[in-house]
Amino acid sequence: MTALSVRNLNVWYGDKHTLNDVSVEIPLRRITCIIGPSGCGKSTLLKALNRLLDLNDQVKVSGQVRLDDINIYDPGVDVTEVRTRVGLLAQKPFPLPMSIFDNVAYGPRIHGRHNGKIHALVQEQLQAVGLWDEVADRLKAPATSLSVGQQQRLCLARTLSVEPEIVLCDESTASLDPISARGIEGLLCALKDKYTVVLVTHDIDQARRLADHVIFMWLGEVVESAPAGQFFGQPKEELTQAYLAREIG
Repeated sequence: MTALSVRNLNVWYGDKHTLNDVSVEIPLRRITCIIGPSGCGKSTLLKALNRLLDLNDQVKVSGQVRLDDINIYDPGVDVTEVRTRVGLLAQKPFPLPMSIFDNVAYGPRIHGRHNGKIHALVQEQLQAVGLWDEVADRLKAPATSLSVGQQQRLCLARTLSVEPEIVLCDESTASLDPISARGIEGLLCALKDKYTVVLVTHDIDQARRLADHVIFMWLGEVVESAPAGQFFGQPKEELTQAYLAREIG
């Protein structure tokens, strides 16, 4: 089954054609890794999946990103609802300037989704990211008092608190130490039973560890998209073979 369907997607930053006629399927409740060299369009594709590109006035988008048979770029689509259903975990943790508790409670409060059970929801999400036991006795402390690894787990809890269907991760372990990075990887693997995860990574080894499906990009185009076993075991394209052999990129 498919969570997102991208059809003939083109993106321009001013006069620069950044994504060129991209068409891919994102499988449901799997980890899809988007790989490729720097500047190939990975992060642009990721941001196109929940209309974060709208935040840049210089960007022009054509084509479709279909979520439940709705093109999220159609006129009249509720962008806030799209970004609730398709959440984002950024490369660096950005806790809100408030307490640990309020960081997780923020989204449900503004969307009116907590139904009076905000404390239970906060505990549930902090437990889901393995943070509850570490912070249960200091929920009123500033989120910035946490370590970088803890802050990233907190940001993941905040993303999950509004019950998205899809979680986008933009090199979300790149700023972490190896132990914290592996912790986030383990969480993402556990989450795929409930969520669809799309991870941009420059790390081929990380993609090998995590991916159920891989999208390989080069110069703004999709070179190859396939299940991970096929992609790493029997890549079809010569460019893919050269990239995986670290001969290019």
